[in-house]
Amino acid sequence: MLETNARAAEDVTCSDIGNTVTSENELVLVHGDRKGKVPLDIDARVWTVTPGVTVLSSDTIPNDTRVLPTIGNGHIATVVKTDTLCMNGLYNGYAIKTHRALLPAILVRNVSVDGNVTSKYSLDLKNGMFLESHVGESVSVTLKTYAHRSIPQLMVTELLVQNHNEAPIKVKLGGGAPVATDDLDNTLSGDQSSPLGKDRRVFFGRVKEFEYSWNETRNVTMVYSPIPPYVCVGPNRRLARLFLLSVDSNPQTTNSQFTKGVDLFFNNSLESQHIQSWQNLWSNGRMEVSGNDELATLIYSSLYYILSSLPLSEYPDFVGLSPGDLAHGLMYNGHVFWDQETWMYPPIQLLHGKIGKAIIKTRTRTLDNAKHQAMMRGYNGAMYPWESAFSGYDVTPVPPYFQFEKHITGDIAFAVRQYIYLTRDTDFLLHERGNEMIRDIADFWASRAVFNKMTTLYDINDVMPPDEYHHQVNNSVYTNLVAKLSLELPGFVDELLGLPSKKLYKDVANSMNIPFDKGQRYHPEYEGYVQGEEVKQADVILLGFPLMMSMPEDVRKNDLRIYENATPGGPAMTWGMFSIGYIELNNSADAARLFKRQEGNVAAPYNVWTENADGTGAVNFITGMGGFLQSLLFGYGGFRLRPDRIDFHGRLPPSTTSFNITGLDYLGGSIDFYFTKDTTTVRLTKAAEFTLTIKYDERTVSLIQNENHMFTTKRASIVPELPPPPTRTPASSSSTVGVRNSTNSLSFSSVLLIIGVLCKTL
Repeated sequence: MLETNARAAEDVTCSDIGNTVTSENELVLVHGDRKGKVPLDIDARVWTVTPGVTVLSSDTIPNDTRVLPTIGNGHIATVVKTDTLCMNGLYNGYAIKTHRALLPAILVRNVSVDGNVTSKYSLDLKNGMFLESHVGESVSVTLKTYAHRSIPQLMVTELLVQNHNEAPIKVKLGGGAPVATDDLDNTLSGDQSSPLGKDRRVFFGRVKEFEYSWNETRNVTMVYSPIPPYVCVGPNRRLARLFLLSVDSNPQTTNSQFTKGVDLFFNNSLESQHIQSWQNLWSNGRMEVSGNDELATLIYSSLYYILSSLPLSEYPDFVGLSPGDLAHGLMYNGHVFWDQETWMYPPIQLLHGKIGKAIIKTRTRTLDNAKHQAMMRGYNGAMYPWESAFSGYDVTPVPPYFQFEKHITGDIAFAVRQYIYLTRDTDFLLHERGNEMIRDIADFWASRAVFNKMTTLYDINDVMPPDEYHHQVNNSVYTNLVAKLSLELPGFVDELLGLPSKKLYKDVANSMNIPFDKGQRYHPEYEGYVQGEEVKQADVILLGFPLMMSMPEDVRKNDLRIYENATPGGPAMTWGMFSIGYIELNNSADAARLFKRQEGNVAAPYNVWTENADGTGAVNFITGMGGFLQSLLFGYGGFRLRPDRIDFHGRLPPSTTSFNITGLDYLGGSIDFYFTKDTTTVRLTKAAEFTLTIKYDERTVSLIQNENHMFTTKRASIVPELPPPPTRTPASSSSTVGVRNSTNSLSFSSVLLIIGVLCKTL
């Protein structure tokens, strides 16, 4: 039974609350010793969630923390019900041992009341919060947890209690103690001694070990609400009690945002501002299907988890996306890989262009260090590491990946290509180091490629392709193609900006060795690949998409067939790329089969993805989610980004009756697409910087804002009316093909020494 007034009367809090509230139609607000009231008819809180495609619920909480959901906002994130959280940019450990630092999650994690209650644990995707509810005959208790979407320093837990008894009740609270972690040297200040105020405590920490000695000191300050062992609520009363945790590297910011959160709570707007921020995100960009609720929820949850690891817009200190999201700091150590540009970035750029730019700028942030790394290895330009963290230097812990997996530099250039196609952002190119980065990457590949006099082609030797089962191979077809595209990108940018072109880039690109077996009409993965040899994941099939290499249909078909047979397992995103390939070939049966295969990596009840279908590997694997979202946008949506247009051809995903894409961002405008079995509807909801037309068959129709244009489903294009490019100045003729940077390079023995030092720290 619930505890009665005989015991609860001993608690001062019960007495205070009982005296504060004078009406059953009011909600009492409490934070520390501060109290307030709000009429229930204007209360903006979410008390319960309605089942639907944006809610994932369970009657019990899973014991396996690997399948628990995460909440985050790009600055901080946590796995619900666990005792740690992570902050963007905060890493501990020297060089290859660096990993996201684990911070104590000083939050209310559990609530309970005596008596018979029905429990529910829900992830509200629409509003970006986790709700734990316990409902009895005369009591309702809800604990809400969310990472505030517009005040990124704040992690909020709010206790909502409705007591319909004639006696006070006691709600027990669990968790919340500040505990030291292995990653931090820390000090605590007590309730009375804290200079910040009686309603808060403070936790100061500093990571124990920096990535490299030249890193700046990385501190963290956590200001939090004291958490009592229980809370009492008077008879026939409603209570909302706030517990805040503010986290930042700047102590002043941490405290001021804590104060702001408390003030907004008593102004009845803390939660509503958070919800409004999430509503704006969903309004600006999302995908929906009808006729298949399970798929609809999987789409929402996949986009939710990726967005939860991203800031709302450009953020100079944003480090980037890691495969296991921000909350899972020890998954791949929280490092940034090719996963960011190849798998997560494309759907975000299409649906949330401002956030997409934040991803791109994680690479301009570390451009100087990428240049330094190229110099250390004896190359020109910029060479990005396979794994990076705060500093941007290489922190790859396994020697073969460190030494040979270099396609990431080309992957970054390809992401920038997509960004320029979608935005024509000349300010980024000219004033935010975009053009500099593009040219530095091209310089790297020009110096990495070696001219083969026998074949008169340029080779790239000693690499590891995306198929990591093979390393130190020559002429990986994927690596060579992304290098070729990297070398071609400066030419497009030069034309856009009216700048002189460098003949060197074109010469190397035009003669890049792209392995092809003319007899069997397929692309060997690398020089000497034996057909049928097992591969780890999508590799050669990425030539068709996303790299969009032009090839005959029979070659595309052979690549898909040969490498599907050679890929018995593989991480989740592999099957999305196969699905896209078969959609291109109008093979709907195989496309649907492989599309559905992605679902084998999804764990109930909160749609947490695992890297592998057997549940192993990284968890909350947002890399796989990104591949899944791409299989919808670029597969069933048929979207292809071109220098002068966007092509599309809508089809329905399996077991659906409609497919809707809201807020595709293009050249400053926003476009909605609505696909059914027979029709396509396009609607311009925000005007672009250029007049947009839609072209199909022989028709060209101008898109008028807020007017629908419907036609029978077929291939079509969104085409902007672009101005002529500016006049270009004469091309330069400097050439350093295949020549290492001799003036600034380290000797080969020095490079081996560096590798040896890294290996010893394993």
